[in-house]
Amino acid sequence: MIKHLSFHLCFALIVGLILGPYLSFSYTQIQWLLGIGLSFIFLVYFIVNNFINPRFYFALAGFIAMVIIGIGRSGLAKENLSKNHYTHYIAKENTLILSVKNILKASKNYNKYEVFVHQINSKKANGKLLLNIKKDSLNNRLKIGQFLFTNAKIIAINKPKNPFQFNYKKYLENQNIYAQIYTDFKAVKILKKRKVSIYSLAGDFRKKVVATLISKGLKGEELAVVKALLLGERNQISATLRESYVAAGAVHILAISGLHIGIIMMLIGFVLKPLETFKNGKKIKLILIILSLWIYAIIAGLSPSVIRATTMFTAVSIALFSNRKTDIYNVLALSAFFLLLFNPSYLFNVGFQMSYFAVIAIVALQPKLASLWRPKQKIVTYFWQLFCVSTAAQIGVLPLSLFYFHQFPGLFFLTNMVVIPLLGFILGYGLLIILLASVNILPHFLVEYYQYIIHYLNVFITWVSHQESFLFKNISFSFTLMLLCYLAILSIYYWRTRKTITSIYLTCFAILSLQIVLFYESYTATNSHKFIVFDNYKDPFIAIKRGRGLQLLSKNSNDYILKSYCVGAHIEKVTFFKTQQNIFMINGQKVLIIDANGVFEPLDNVDTVILTKSPKINLQRLIEKLNPQLIIVDNTNYKSFVARWQQTCTQLNIPFYNVSKKGAFIYSF
Repeated sequence: MIKHLSFHLCFALIVGLILGPYLSFSYTQIQWLLGIGLSFIFLVYFIVNNFINPRFYFALAGFIAMVIIGIGRSGLAKENLSKNHYTHYIAKENTLILSVKNILKASKNYNKYEVFVHQINSKKANGKLLLNIKKDSLNNRLKIGQFLFTNAKIIAINKPKNPFQFNYKKYLENQNIYAQIYTDFKAVKILKKRKVSIYSLAGDFRKKVVATLISKGLKGEELAVVKALLLGERNQISATLRESYVAAGAVHILAISGLHIGIIMMLIGFVLKPLETFKNGKKIKLILIILSLWIYAIIAGLSPSVIRATTMFTAVSIALFSNRKTDIYNVLALSAFFLLLFNPSYLFNVGFQMSYFAVIAIVALQPKLASLWRPKQKIVTYFWQLFCVSTAAQIGVLPLSLFYFHQFPGLFFLTNMVVIPLLGFILGYGLLIILLASVNILPHFLVEYYQYIIHYLNVFITWVSHQESFLFKNISFSFTLMLLCYLAILSIYYWRTRKTITSIYLTCFAILSLQIVLFYESYTATNSHKFIVFDNYKDPFIAIKRGRGLQLLSKNSNDYILKSYCVGAHIEKVTFFKTQQNIFMINGQKVLIIDANGVFEPLDNVDTVILTKSPKINLQRLIEKLNPQLIIVDNTNYKSFVARWQQTCTQLNIPFYNVSKKGAFIYSF
């Protein structure tokens, strides 16, 4: 029962962290929960000693207590529960003192920053905000640690208003960011003082290294990839190149993760190997390896992926030094346990999930795959082992990849067979460049050769990504399917390992459940019909879903919204539907669209009127003439028009639906 105690503790903590967001507790209640959880463990420990099987009862009590601690820790991680959080002091006009915590990837029109609130409206405060500063011709940028003063309106982050759209609000809330500011550089005053911290010092170091690399001739996409590979800064990589890495199945190398930290650990271990000949040399070597890993983690910005990987390989280094038989599952569970205890939001981080599932799959499946064939030649054995590792990792992350990214790179094995052997050399070469750049003795030719290497790496990745027949995209995959896929993988692994009647039953149950859900989702998608007015602020976006087909009533559709909906709703074919005089029938009901022209064919009665592009009409006369049962306004109308129309509908007792406030209008028929 307690053979893998770390695993049980980690699993119980995860259960508590998942339950936490669905339970509402005050700050004081959360503290009581944590106290109860810890006290419960010690209380049961003394009570169960008199039982016949104390281990079982203590393990059960420990599990329950850790679930309670997980629930409490989840609530404690919500910074907006703090009495001094800025959300308690927001006014219509705010004066804010902020400090720049992190530089984020810029959008088309705005530079984005994660900032910390120190003061709001002359009151001390805390909490994180998303700061959006409009780009200007001078390309002004803020630095990490700078203090700012601004009079700005704090804006809530909206929930997704269209079906199957990415929930950006929830994503930011998992990082304790609950609001945002939109402004320009002129409205932000940079204060003289600057907050000196590990983050600001690391940011200055990265800036110095990048400036040196640029002065030595490194530029363009090669510079962007080097910054991502070595310094953890991915915000300069173009969308096109990033899509190429995603399509080739190599996007994981653009984020400093377990693969990078593991290679760096081996490189440092190789360089420090001579220390083992001295007295206490192994101990000194271990300390230097751990110290080097964390210094590199600080330089790379201490992002979640870097902290996760460094913590994991710190545990691995200590386990290897102890010369004991290392149970990798215990090491993984312990690292995950402390990471989640430190920051519960890691649990909902895609990188965290994929990293641990990939490593677990490699440990569990790679030996079984490798045993299928044992080549005699060393070079063949090397590439076969590499193929097995890559395949095992892909099996581990496949359900997650399909759920989050809705695509599968069929040539992942080719990419990994080329990239992974080169990655050790690329990282070693890059670390040497960083070291030389930091002391200003970096020769020009070293940077020039490195640029060639990165250039041809990008060329290879781009070539693989263009083999579109091997890239399976726009795969509809629900959360339920993801869970059942993992259940099927686990049950098959259990059956291959134990080969008992129970394992056969479990495997059959998992596969049958997966097939039932696949059939149900396919049947539902084929037999559902909907009329949708999407939330799109630029152009009208109205569509009719008939089974697996989608008919658009306007060619000016938003590609992002359209793609998200097509993937989520199992759409296989998109066509354009032309209407005469903007009139069409939906399930026997007459629908009229009135656009900016404000012109429509004289009718006796209509069931629904859709107002778009701010038509200049007298709504009261229109209602009296057409007698509609519902008025819908999309997000392309002026707010003043919408307010006036809503008032008219209220007076005439006509249902009014405002898409910009309520989200997409969906009518099933």
